[in-house]
Amino acid sequence: MRFLVIAVLILVFGSFKSDSKLPNNSSHGIDETEKNKELVKKVYTEMVNKRNYGLIDSLYATNIFDHSAFEGQEQGREGFKKAVTEFLGMFSTLEISTHDIIAEGDMVATRETWKVTLASNNKLLTGETMHIFRIKNGLITDEWSKGWEWLGPVTLGQ
Repeated sequence: MRFLVIAVLILVFGSFKSDSKLPNNSSHGIDETEKNKELVKKVYTEMVNKRNYGLIDSLYATNIFDHSAFEGQEQGREGFKKAVTEFLGMFSTLEISTHDIIAEGDMVATRETWKVTLASNNKLLTGETMHIFRIKNGLITDEWSKGWEWLGPVTLGQ
């Protein structure tokens, strides 16, 4: 009986792993995921809200693919930069509040509220959008967005 108790105890305690034997968080991408979230936060706080378009070069890959591109928008960083500059140029005021940032692996999703004043007629608009970003090697390689209906039709380059 004593042998049976000792065997059970060995099995039970042997199945527990000490913290020192657990893999560190960085090997599972937790640190990388947090870096990706910070990168996306910077898109809104530093690039968009402050209209600092020069940051596009340090935030987006040269081959950025905008899956929600405007009609006629060229892909790649230069096409993206042109579209962002023209799009945000439609607004005399602009403020984005990010409500949710969810990340897993190389993907980051956001839900944000946009408060803008149209430069063409001073009309104040507010709407909610969602974005998904794919990030590789510290740069955004893909972007998707939904929820622009509140703006009405948008035509760039006119």
